[in-house]
Amino acid sequence: MAIAKNPKRNSVAASEEQVQAFISGAGQAAVAAEQEQNKKPIMIRVDPGMIERIDRAAKRLGISRSAFIVSSAAVRLESME
Repeated sequence: MAIAKNPKRNSVAASEEQVQAFISGAGQAAVAAEQEQNKKPIMIRVDPGMIERIDRAAKRLGISRSAFIVSSAAVRLESME
């Protein structure tokens, strides 16, 4: 019978604030899933150069391409009203 090593444990203890933030965010997954169900997929044609620019901007903001396009459209619609 082989002797197995104990698994490595995370040596960095989480602060109380980090723990509370994690716990309080647990319910947000259900809200996000519900919001996702209300969205409809669409297909658009976009110039490859524009896609690259969108992807770079989305990456800088830490969001997806889809989220960038939707938020950009929302800003444009708001400015028109």
